[in-house]
Amino acid sequence: MSTYDHLLHLSRAGAPLLHIASYEWERVRGQVIGLSGALDLPLKIWSQSTGLLTCNKDGEVRTEDDAGLDPLEALRQIHGSSEAGIWLLEDFHPFLREEHHQLLRWLREIARLPTSPRKIVVLSTPLPGLPMDLRKEIPTIELELPGVKDLRVVLRDAATALGVRASDDDALLDAARGLTVMEARLAFGKAAAELGRLDHGAVPLVAQEKERIIKQSEVLEYYPTDARMTDVGGLDQLKEWLDRRGRAFGAGARDFGLDAPKGVLLLGVQGCGKSLLAKAIAATWQFPLLRFDMGKVFGGIVGQSEGNIRTALQVAQALAPCVLWIDEIEKGLAGMGSSDQTDGGTTARVVGTLLTWMQEKKDPVFVVATANRIDMLPPELLRKGRFDEIFFVDLPTRAIREEILSIHLKKKRRDPRDFALADLAARSVGFSGAELEEAVREGLYDAFAEGRELHSDHIARALDKTFPLSRTMRDQIDSLRRWAKVRARLAASEPPEALPQENPEASAPRLRQETTRNPFIPGARS
Repeated sequence: MSTYDHLLHLSRAGAPLLHIASYEWERVRGQVIGLSGALDLPLKIWSQSTGLLTCNKDGEVRTEDDAGLDPLEALRQIHGSSEAGIWLLEDFHPFLREEHHQLLRWLREIARLPTSPRKIVVLSTPLPGLPMDLRKEIPTIELELPGVKDLRVVLRDAATALGVRASDDDALLDAARGLTVMEARLAFGKAAAELGRLDHGAVPLVAQEKERIIKQSEVLEYYPTDARMTDVGGLDQLKEWLDRRGRAFGAGARDFGLDAPKGVLLLGVQGCGKSLLAKAIAATWQFPLLRFDMGKVFGGIVGQSEGNIRTALQVAQALAPCVLWIDEIEKGLAGMGSSDQTDGGTTARVVGTLLTWMQEKKDPVFVVATANRIDMLPPELLRKGRFDEIFFVDLPTRAIREEILSIHLKKKRRDPRDFALADLAARSVGFSGAELEEAVREGLYDAFAEGRELHSDHIARALDKTFPLSRTMRDQIDSLRRWAKVRARLAASEPPEALPQENPEASAPRLRQETTRNPFIPGARS
């Protein structure tokens, strides 16, 4: 059901007071003008900068003679008016605070008005959220981001205003999805100013502007990626699963009865390719990649955190189909259990919003979440329905280490056949993909310093000097493997290698212990 339908049905149900949350004042005003026409009620618009304006069905406004800038006086006039009508109170959020008790009380009085004469008051705010006094009496409607139909109107308006030629290119409209009307108008205008036209050639410019705008939110990052699935070594079972899931986004999948895939949770050791895989999925499926930083969701202003999570998820849905990448999700979920004692329940509400959205979403937003620690993951996240599957990404086996070394040598424009990959793989048991990549980079530095071409010996020396994470995290890795054995699918078909046994005397340096006489022991001989 559209926002307008919600607005119309609530009004016909007798609601005297409504709340619309959106940054897009122009679309909000358009929705209320449409409501005015459907109910055949006059419309007046109030803001603290203009006072009370009368608005006709074409959106033209004129100033009322008795208009006031005081919000309290405006509410008194509405309450005491004997005329039927609709009043739109724009940007009313500064007055919806506990310290404005008198204003809140007048809003509650308006919410209890009889249905005759028919009076409807619509509060417009950029973000959702109402004071506790009003939540039970005022229904909130969140205006979804503009779709292709709305963006087409913006495109034509921008072209007309700038006097340039425009074509209804689907790729150009898709490039603007996820932007508000104001942001889309700016993006189209910037592309038109640079190219002198708005057609398929403007797609990269609009996408670039969208990347900048989305990054301003500080919660989402539009992540361009050129990674390929061939850049990821091993993980054959996971790749096969992703190939099947990717086909479910294609034509005929919905008619066949398939739901849009929900996503995957990648659990495993740091540096084993989980983040790289998220980029490769988006590039392979040719979906936009959004990186979601859970840590930046939380803000200091009351209601800001909840608004941030809703805005981020709304942008993701507007960009669908897309890949939403949540890196190290366990860090964003930390503190959920004690949220009511530490932050007034903000973390619990934010996480609850995310989990509910993951469960109920119908849009083709494929969530790729990565995690390194299972002890910080709430059980609500792991149950079926949040993700399609949970995969455990283990340390690479010997054959996969050869493949990873080969991939990174090719990236450095070296022929892998010139290197003793089998020997290098044999001496790097317990190394992650990131540590193998770093060994190749370190070998290149050494070779360049010596004025020689890169050789296997350079990489071997770099491996020997590296103290892999698997040595310091041996207990954690063993615990991860035991957990994943019965609770997750293995990303690779090969069984994991046993970590090499360490000589505790050699690997764990000890402080020198000396036996000395303590002269302060009672009764000790001097």
